[in-house]
Amino acid sequence: MKRLQKTLAKTGRAVLLGAAITLAGGTFTAGAQPVSAASAADAQAVYNQFRKYVSNPSSLAQARKYLINHIDEAGSWYATVMTLQLENAQKAELGRFSEKIYPERVQKVLMEADITNDLTYTQLLQRIKDTGVRRLIEETWDKGYKLESSEGMYYPVMHYEGFKVFKPYIGKDISAYIDIMATESNKPATFDAAVVISWDELVGRAAIMSDFVQDYPKSNRNAAVKEELSYTLPMVLLGADNTPAYDYETNELDPELRRAYDDVLQEGPGDNKVLNIIAKLIPLLDASGNKHTEEVSAYLEQVVESYTER
Repeated sequence: MKRLQKTLAKTGRAVLLGAAITLAGGTFTAGAQPVSAASAADAQAVYNQFRKYVSNPSSLAQARKYLINHIDEAGSWYATVMTLQLENAQKAELGRFSEKIYPERVQKVLMEADITNDLTYTQLLQRIKDTGVRRLIEETWDKGYKLESSEGMYYPVMHYEGFKVFKPYIGKDISAYIDIMATESNKPATFDAAVVISWDELVGRAAIMSDFVQDYPKSNRNAAVKEELSYTLPMVLLGADNTPAYDYETNELDPELRRAYDDVLQEGPGDNKVLNIIAKLIPLLDASGNKHTEEVSAYLEQVVESYTER
């Protein structure tokens, strides 16, 4: 385990361990308790009030604000449940709220403000002069979203970094889940059909997801992380349309990707499934001179199909 932990540190991975509490619909892992333990009655009262807000799309912003201000009164179990319910509500409302951003008038104001994805909320507001659009940006933030752009279109997405405020109070598995989602939300792995992070980071992300799936098999968010892994692992092995792992003309593996494979395996794959997949690929690459031969192709196709058919 010590040898594996050294490898994890090199790739930004973390060992995700903890005891579990069973709950209908999934399992939550017990996390750090608030500084002062809440009474059962107080926790129930906080939950009841939160449910009134979160069950109504029109009060989604109030639900988020209320949870931020009162989660420390709820205890780990209720805190975890409410955090998941807030995420559910935000995802359910996202499509409908997006319709407010899509009109041409709003898009024009945002385009004229020359907004980029790395602007802070304060910087974003400073650039927006139109009062109506400023209010819309405030609503975007208050509901737990952030703006991104692609191909000249602005749209809201989940702002998972904002969920980190809940981490001290919730189960370890959901805390780890938030980290996984925030990493991708803050710095997406792909853009315009290209891998836009380093191969090392991409391999590390896949390994973290694999750890989560294995360490928290009954987590309420196990399926969600499996889905993320089903997108990430194929890129680790094949790249993307505009950033192929193997050159389209020579069939040679990107040297930087081969280096990333070797680096992550320096301490051995341990019990991590993604690293074991890479470890089994290495002898095939060695035998082929790092080329995409029929043997390599057959292995990669088998692995990718097993993950994307989940």
